[in-house]
Amino acid sequence: MMISTTRSKVSSGVFLQPTFRRPLFHPLWNKVHRLALWGMNIGPAGPLADRGEEWALRWCMNQSPSSEPFVLLDAGANKGNYAKDALAIGARRLQVHCFEPSPSTYKQLVANLGGHPQVNIARHGLSDQTAQLQLFSHLGGSAEASLTKRDLSPWGIDQNIVETVEFRRLDDYCAEQKVSRIDLLKLDVEGQEMKALQGASQMIAEKRIRFIQFEFGAPDIEPRTFFRDLFQFLNPHYRVHRIVYQGLSPIDACNEFHETFAAANFLAVAR
Repeated sequence: MMISTTRSKVSSGVFLQPTFRRPLFHPLWNKVHRLALWGMNIGPAGPLADRGEEWALRWCMNQSPSSEPFVLLDAGANKGNYAKDALAIGARRLQVHCFEPSPSTYKQLVANLGGHPQVNIARHGLSDQTAQLQLFSHLGGSAEASLTKRDLSPWGIDQNIVETVEFRRLDDYCAEQKVSRIDLLKLDVEGQEMKALQGASQMIAEKRIRFIQFEFGAPDIEPRTFFRDLFQFLNPHYRVHRIVYQGLSPIDACNEFHETFAAANFLAVAR
C-alpha cells in the first residue's frame, strides 16, 4: 500500500512540474480545457435531452403531484420549440405562458402554438420596466435577438435589423393575468436575464416561483452581466445548480471560476 501511494504521488507530481506550463503544451491544455467544459455541460448545443434541459423539466414536474397543473412561463419563447417539447412531456397538466417581443418571431410563434388551449402568448418581453425598447437581430426570427447589440463579427454576423418592441415586468403580468404561482420560469433572453429577474422581484420575494431556469453565456458580455450578479440576486431565496447531463450540480458559493461565457443553463430551486 505504501509503495502504491508513493508511486501515485510521484506520478501526479510529474504533471505538476512548471515545464508543462510552457507554450509547447498549451494546445494540449486548450483541448483539455474544452473537454472539461463539455463534461460540465458548458457550451454544448443540440436537443433538449442532450443539454440536460429535458431532464430538468421532468425533474421539476416530478416535485409536485401529477394531478396538479404545472405552470410554465417561457420567456424568450422564439418560435415555440421549447414550449412544444414541454407540452409533449407535460401533456394535459401543463399551462404555458410564452413571451416573445419580436413582431416577426411572434407571428411564427402564433403559427406554431396559437389557439392551443393550454398556451397563452404574450406579445412582449420581460424586463425590469414597462418600456418600448430596441431589439437587435440579424434576421427575422433570430434566436440571438438582444436588447444589446452584440459583436458577432467572428461569425460573419451583423445585427443590423432593429425593431422597437414592448417589455414589461413579470410582476405586473402575473397581477393582470391572475397568475398566483409559477412552477417553472424559463429564461432564455440573450443577456437580459438579470433585468427579467428584477422585474419579478415581488413574485420571488413572496416565494411564488418554485424553479427558475436561466442561461448564462456569451450574450452577457455586452451588457456586462456576471454570473456573480445572478447568483447573488437569487441566493437568498434559491439554491443555484448548473444543469448537467441527467442531473444537477449544486453551486454553494460563487467565485471567479464561474465567470465562463460559454453558454450553460442553470436551475434555481426555491429554498
